[in-house]
Amino acid sequence: MWSGRYDRYLAHITKLIEKINAHMPKERKTLTQLLSEEDPHVEAVDGSKIYFKRRDLERLAEQIPRELHGRIFLPIVVVRRLDMGRGVYVLYGGEAEKRVVAEFLGLQHTHGEIHLYRPQVSELLSSCLLYTSDAADELDGV
Repeated sequence: MWSGRYDRYLAHITKLIEKINAHMPKERKTLTQLLSEEDPHVEAVDGSKIYFKRRDLERLAEQIPRELHGRIFLPIVVVRRLDMGRGVYVLYGGEAEKRVVAEFLGLQHTHGEIHLYRPQVSELLSSCLLYTSDAADELDGV
């Protein structure tokens, strides 16, 4: 009796998480890969495409050392973490992405997580290379 309800509950939670993450990038590509594409894009979890403006990619390529072009993966994903405070975001990615973001924002960064705040995220969003998720908000009620 209870196992059937529990299975339905888990199925419902699974669908909810899939819906929340549908817009997130399924894949990320290096700056080098994106610059070589006619229509630079990555696929989202739901199969749609997330497009990049070529001029933004070219501007980024001019601003960062050439040796990072094949190591920085885009889009750079930032997720809001309500468990850390209302306006706290965490950058997800490798050291190359963290280095670029830290340099762009003038932050001191050696290693580990980068915590960002609303004004910094707004500044990064203006570059069009950042992808944010407020999935934590939607998961709070689960």
